[in-house]
Amino acid sequence: MLEVSLEEFFRTGSFGPVQLGMPRKEINTLLGSTDMWGPSDASSFKSATIWKYGDIEFYFNQDNRLYQIFSDDFEIPEGCAEMHLDPWVVRNRMTAESFQDELNKAEIAFSIREISTLPGVIEIVTAGNVRLKCRVELEPDDEFEELGVFSFCLSDYRLLP
Repeated sequence: MLEVSLEEFFRTGSFGPVQLGMPRKEINTLLGSTDMWGPSDASSFKSATIWKYGDIEFYFNQDNRLYQIFSDDFEIPEGCAEMHLDPWVVRNRMTAESFQDELNKAEIAFSIREISTLPGVIEIVTAGNVRLKCRVELEPDDEFEELGVFSFCLSDYRLLP
């Protein structure tokens, strides 16, 4: 079973043995096949550009290499039968202040930046280059109804054509 710690992920960018740039075949060896994949027009999980294991999504480029690890559909992030995911302190809708406090307690360096295309949202970038999006204020016509963390992601867009 694959062991993954989100605290370590935020600290170093390491998602257990899974690394950006890793061939799809190696991830399949580590985690097996999944019944959650996309996009919906892919003919099978082997040709899909997104594989989902528990609450974690793996995105592959045209060369079948991993370029992104992403999650945005969680209450408390969970793994799957083949992957034990220690969520550390991460909870959906955890406030930015609470998350920053936990990063400080764990001595994980981070920076904060506003996202001009998403009013009311900040991005917390950890020492491991993991980016968490967090709603800090509601906009009048916003579809979101709650404040707090709503996604995290590690990407290397240099792996895209």
